[in-house]
Amino acid sequence: MRKYLIRRILIIIPVLFGVSIVIFALIHLAPGDPYSSMIDPNFTAEDRRNLLEAIGYYDPLPVKYVKWLGRAIQGDLGYSITYKEPVLSVILRNFKNTVVLSLTALALSVLMAVPIGVISATRKNTIFDYVVTVFSFIGISVPIFFLAMLLIKFLSFDLGLFPISGMQTIGSGYSGFMKFLDFVHHLMLPVIALALVQMAQLMRYTRSSMLEVIMQDYIRTARAKGLKERLVIYKHALRNALIPVVTVICISIGYLMSGAVLTETVFVWPGMGTLVYQSILNRDYPVVVSCALVMAFFILIANLIADILYAFIDPRIKYE
Repeated sequence: MRKYLIRRILIIIPVLFGVSIVIFALIHLAPGDPYSSMIDPNFTAEDRRNLLEAIGYYDPLPVKYVKWLGRAIQGDLGYSITYKEPVLSVILRNFKNTVVLSLTALALSVLMAVPIGVISATRKNTIFDYVVTVFSFIGISVPIFFLAMLLIKFLSFDLGLFPISGMQTIGSGYSGFMKFLDFVHHLMLPVIALALVQMAQLMRYTRSSMLEVIMQDYIRTARAKGLKERLVIYKHALRNALIPVVTVICISIGYLMSGAVLTETVFVWPGMGTLVYQSILNRDYPVVVSCALVMAFFILIANLIADILYAFIDPRIKYE
């Protein structure tokens, strides 16, 4: 396992390097000048050209990339054109908000979807199974931005249960525990939107995987030995059925940690998704490149976690 883990970590480095080249090239080959908003409009064309030349805007693309990579290795991701501060500071400020939102939604969806999927599989073709199947198809089919707007309509406007946007009540002056409660109150609506979509996917995968496993011969053998049904399902069948489910969960981690751009934008949640959206609109290239790399990094880490979990879930899987 140790050799496998080291090998996988070493693979991540060139993959991330390749991703950085592609992202950097695509962003900087886009037409237009992102620095136009920073330059005094009273500057002459010659002064403007001299200034852009001084910051390396006219350097060849490979030279730009090498300079950027040298600074990035040292922790310097550049300077934000929009926020007028280091990119790393901007990302860290928004990243923690995305972590709270995404992990809360993921935990809620896993805790609810996996048990429901197992029960649906063990009660195949019952009313409960039909209800779960219909809910799953609806959750998978409905775009998350549309679901988010429906939640805002019914839970915020009609029932007044949750705030519409943001992560704190403006002008409330809350502190201590009251500030925490206000934060949780604002957190619930985007969490529900993300969790519902993830639940729909996880329930379908859990149900399908369980149905496949419980038809295996070793499950019939366990039942023939007289083992209790609960023991057969939750000890023997579920453990093997979790392998594809773990894959989906880890892929979901990468998706959620990327900021769930649409969800954060609809709810104006100040996380990575909102940051990416605003940076694209403002053509803040240093922030866009850095955010894309952070997202790619967490997707790679999520896949690594999935491979490690396989060995713990199924002892038959051995990595040499």
